[in-house]
Amino acid sequence: MNYSMSYYIDKLEQIKKDTMQLEAYNTQESTVVIAGPGSGKTTVLTLKILKLLREMIKEPRGLACVTFSKEAAREFKERLNKLGYEERQNVFLGTVHSFCIAEVLGNFAHLYNYQIPIPIKIISERDKRKLFEKVIKDLGVEHIGISITDMDKERTLNIKGMSSVQVPTYDIALKVALEYEKRLQELGLMDYESIIKFSTLLIQEQEYVRKCLSAKFPWVVIDEYQDLGRPLHEMVLSLFTKTDIKIFAVGDPDQSIYGFSGAIPDYLLELYKRDDIIPIELKNNYRSNQDIVDGSELVLNSSRDYVAVTRTDERAEYVFITCEEDLEEQYDKCVNEIIPNYIGKGISLEEIVVIAKYNNDIKKLSSKFLEKGIPYYISKHDFERSDFVKWLEVCASWVNDKTSVSFEEIYLYWERLVLNHNDKEFFYGNRRVLEKRKLYNILTDSYEFRNKLNLWIKNIVTHLDILNLLNGSSIYPDEIENLENLIKVASEQRYKGYDISRFSKLGKPENQVTLTTRHSSKGLEFEVVIMLGMEEGNFPDYRSYSDPRKLAEENRMCFVCISRAKKICVLMRSKYYNITKKNGGIWHKPCEESRFWKILYRKFAQADFNRRK
Repeated sequence: MNYSMSYYIDKLEQIKKDTMQLEAYNTQESTVVIAGPGSGKTTVLTLKILKLLREMIKEPRGLACVTFSKEAAREFKERLNKLGYEERQNVFLGTVHSFCIAEVLGNFAHLYNYQIPIPIKIISERDKRKLFEKVIKDLGVEHIGISITDMDKERTLNIKGMSSVQVPTYDIALKVALEYEKRLQELGLMDYESIIKFSTLLIQEQEYVRKCLSAKFPWVVIDEYQDLGRPLHEMVLSLFTKTDIKIFAVGDPDQSIYGFSGAIPDYLLELYKRDDIIPIELKNNYRSNQDIVDGSELVLNSSRDYVAVTRTDERAEYVFITCEEDLEEQYDKCVNEIIPNYIGKGISLEEIVVIAKYNNDIKKLSSKFLEKGIPYYISKHDFERSDFVKWLEVCASWVNDKTSVSFEEIYLYWERLVLNHNDKEFFYGNRRVLEKRKLYNILTDSYEFRNKLNLWIKNIVTHLDILNLLNGSSIYPDEIENLENLIKVASEQRYKGYDISRFSKLGKPENQVTLTTRHSSKGLEFEVVIMLGMEEGNFPDYRSYSDPRKLAEENRMCFVCISRAKKICVLMRSKYYNITKKNGGIWHKPCEESRFWKILYRKFAQADFNRRK
């Protein structure tokens, strides 16, 4: 028995011990699974995909699996391959945007008069900012403080359809959105929001489009449904109610924390509550002990009755640390006392995370780690781990160890990239052999720079003439700027010790403490979670007080942060913040404990005190 088959059997036996996981795995009709933190939803989802392909969907038909992010799509591919998945025709696995381009617009846009630019040309982020700024200036609303995020949120909410979910609109942002879309169309360009909007319209309004999708994909599988917003929800409702397509959707409304983008928990709950859907809730937590589970439900302000099933005899450690002034003091205490304390207790660095509010906080905190000499990993980089950057990571792995990955796969990606930007005759005949040998030699020769990441990247980019290849690309309009950011970051002090081996493992910490924002912490898990900035007005943010939807999302955000922990949760706050006033003076602002701090302190600090008496 090979490794993949053994691993598959082990995972299958694992879910047979969980009644709800097994029920989700075995359903033959449309199903929505609400999966709480640590409930094994990825295992269920990947096994479900294999079951559908092996037992229920006959070739040449396949399925579509839609994910929230490229990272999630990559993780699914890796998990499926580990389980023994063999590629077959008509299986799509990727993001919503890539599904819309590959399966909807790419196949059907030219058949209808929706004024969709053909071929599809995506506006760069830089040009999008310029267009947005011109629109708000021309409309005379630049002083109001509307952001691109506000505009894009209104664009996603301004989609008609079958959903009965009502969300208040921001009328000025909507006005900006409509003018922006008009000008974008006049330029013959699209952005990611318009790609989804036009795809939704085609699916909603054109029976032929729906029939073709239904013939190809009898099942559509969706991960992290709560993060995907109204356009996808309307797309799913149209496919589900107007075709024979069956849906298998997984998500957690309590982990819906991207309201700024228009993603709210209501859409998942609306689908979950339909009479023609099988509803399943995964209640067992395989990550945390019961105290952590209970604490996360306390800050959520809702009981979910989740049960810890693997750390049943263990108590959590909730640690409450009060500093005198500012976040700076929290940073210092973190690197000088807290982390060394847990290292001394035998907890590995990759089992520790520090969670802060803003990316700027993470940057300041990282400088403290650098000074102290504590290895750290920032979960969100100053560059995007795009498909091309991921390819560079794979190249780095091959250069470092030629047995680690297949050169054939590396070459095939390179060939597709060149063909998408060059003459289709480019790789015919002997030319293909020569180009393959050229790539092999360039990568092999780059071994000379293996210990200097920035030099290695520059060497690859220069010898493959990447900047010239991608200049003016309508497929990857932001990739040159992204590459420039990558090279800049690779030259910074914090990446000074990075070689290509470290770069090839960029997606996960390796003997490093993870530093992340609250939003970016979702999907992660650690033995020790350290939460900074636990003052009222900071968490929850004072700007959420007047908006019940935003305040509820702050509760969900804290629920997500607490539930990252397996055993230990450290909460840190400061008594005062020194804030610079407009006149240059300093406001020594007193700060109370966050309401979340108070809730957890009452439950766990007092309980711990009573146990020790």
